[in-house]
Amino acid sequence: MKSTRFITEGAVLLAIYSVLLLIFRFVPFLSFIMAFLMPLPFIILSIKYSIKESLLICCVALGLTLVITSVSLVPVTLMYSTVGIAFGYLLKNERSKGEILITSTFLYLIHTVLMYILFKAVFHIDLVNQNIDQLTDAIEKSKELSASLGTQPNDKALKNLLNAIKLIPTLLPSLLLMSSFILAFLTQLITFPLIRRLGYKIPKFKPFREFRLPVGFMWLFLIVMIVSFFQLTPGSFLNTAVTNLIFVLQILLVVQGYASIYYFSYIKQFSKAVPTVIMIASFIIQPLTSIILLIGIVSIGIFNRRRIN
Repeated sequence: MKSTRFITEGAVLLAIYSVLLLIFRFVPFLSFIMAFLMPLPFIILSIKYSIKESLLICCVALGLTLVITSVSLVPVTLMYSTVGIAFGYLLKNERSKGEILITSTFLYLIHTVLMYILFKAVFHIDLVNQNIDQLTDAIEKSKELSASLGTQPNDKALKNLLNAIKLIPTLLPSLLLMSSFILAFLTQLITFPLIRRLGYKIPKFKPFREFRLPVGFMWLFLIVMIVSFFQLTPGSFLNTAVTNLIFVLQILLVVQGYASIYYFSYIKQFSKAVPTVIMIASFIIQPLTSIILLIGIVSIGIFNRRRIN
């Protein structure tokens, strides 16, 4: 009876995944949403059944992907199935959202790196250089279009943009980590409400205003900034490591700054719209981001002193 139920439910979930996969492959404007829904069948499967049974369905899904699409999407199915199984296993064992987020980020990162290596080694496709070339061509075409329309492009802004594009290969580790985190976070954001509606228990995040970095983080940031002042050889391992560390640490400090603003608004009983407007404004007005970064640095010491006292 149990095996019959497993086969039936497994077939239904595989059918659902096949539909999601076909939409992901052939409907471009919906593929973005499908990217966060595709782990859902495997999450449900892993919650209800053992790891062994979930891995069996994963193997069937890989074969099904090869039949209904192409070999290039087999790594995609492998990624979403393993992430989904990990999600479901952690949910079944009542782990926190933070643990699930970290685990899924790590799994997404592994698969993303492996896919990048696979495409470069087997298909001889360098996705990073392709994107850099496309972005550079787009900038050149925009300059030509501006010239043909008789308008003068902002040379300084375009130069800064080109310099930022040239940093992409150096910042590749950080960008892969960030994209994996965002993918894991959005997967939780979209799939967890659906899982809750199906009657399964879902853990809750603490309010964003309670986000805190440890005090040692401030010293790490200070040390990395001091090292960056030395003349490091461009392209060297140390230069790449320091550049990536600064990039990631600054993002975390900005997040700490936003959390501090939300916390201050909460204790002062301001409208929730106030910190949200500040956050949106900082995306548009660049100097505001530097101020929020400074708030993040200062708030680490303030909040940790409060905790000690």
